[in-house]
Amino acid sequence: MSMAEKEITSKTEIEIAASGDNIPPQEPKIYESGYFYLSQQINDLRDRMDAKFDRVDARFESMKRDTDARFEAVHKEIKDLSDKTDARFDKVDAKLESMRKETDARFDGIEDKVDNLNKWTVGSVIAVMVGTISVIVTLLLK
Repeated sequence: MSMAEKEITSKTEIEIAASGDNIPPQEPKIYESGYFYLSQQINDLRDRMDAKFDRVDARFESMKRDTDARFEAVHKEIKDLSDKTDARFDKVDAKLESMRKETDARFDGIEDKVDNLNKWTVGSVIAVMVGTISVIVTLLLK
């Protein structure tokens, strides 16, 4: 039994003994002072519980603010890392685009050289054929 319960029990027994009524001890008679005292204890208990719940609510609110702040910090860090990663990918994309353009320019140069070589080859073949025909015609006309 707690101290409050022992105190209520002892006061109740004292009042029952002092009343002089012939009420058996199994059915104690509670007087107005007992109700008043019980009401005070209930009000006191309610006030203490309200105060405890207020402290618990305040603690939860504080923990919520701390958690929110930590999540906000993590979110900011993730965003910063994402921005850095995006910047790196942008640099890689720009470098790849630059390399593609450079490769395209080289292939265009090689293609031009091959075209020129083809023209020279065709010109040489035509020149050889014209020379051969002219030799044949010269030999035939003699």
